[in-house]
Amino acid sequence: MESMMVKLQDSKGKSGESFERIFGNQRMGALFSKLQSAVIRSGFELEKMIEEAVPDSLITTLDELEEISEDIRHKPPIQIVVKPARPDPDNTRKSIEADLLVVDNRERLFKLVEIKDGYVFDTKKADGELASLKNITSWLAQEFAYRAQYFLCAFNQDDKEIIVAGTKKRFSIDHVLTGHELCDMIGIDYDALCERREHNQSANRRYFLSELLAIPEIRSEIIELLDTLNA
Repeated sequence: MESMMVKLQDSKGKSGESFERIFGNQRMGALFSKLQSAVIRSGFELEKMIEEAVPDSLITTLDELEEISEDIRHKPPIQIVVKPARPDPDNTRKSIEADLLVVDNRERLFKLVEIKDGYVFDTKKADGELASLKNITSWLAQEFAYRAQYFLCAFNQDDKEIIVAGTKKRFSIDHVLTGHELCDMIGIDYDALCERREHNQSANRRYFLSELLAIPEIRSEIIELLDTLNA
């Protein structure tokens, strides 16, 4: 079954978290914790949807890429490695991973991509993403015959200057991608993917509002506010 935008009602929130302290209401806090969980799940779902949209014939692995040769006549122009990873040099029990490796056989070039649903990062997060991508890119260039580049894709932002600013300028404009650019690079339909992601938005809005109104004290405050606005 093809993935779609996550449904808020299927997400699991937590009680007793910081949202309860902010609102002073346990049920409202749990609802916003559920919303936060849905936002996180949405990012994972985006990666899954992109992977599902890539034809199976283009999917390969790093082990298969070990067989790269000078003769590329029988290779597709583009191949995709999902979740490429290298051993962590600081901890042999762990690995360092990115989301996609786009193998451009014509240009003999690796394009390592980390996909993000959002485009605004704190400094620590931006530094971490950059360090990981550089680490894997350096390893790829040493292990394989192809050149290697890295990219951060902010899928929902079409202005690359805004993406650069969102990374606190840790990533230059030559190392960021829009969702359109990534989809063009790997040959999938950006508009169709976005349409599928929008599928549950109306249901999510109705669920969120219904849950708010189901909290008696919140419902009373909303009615009071409406009366004030309509006075």
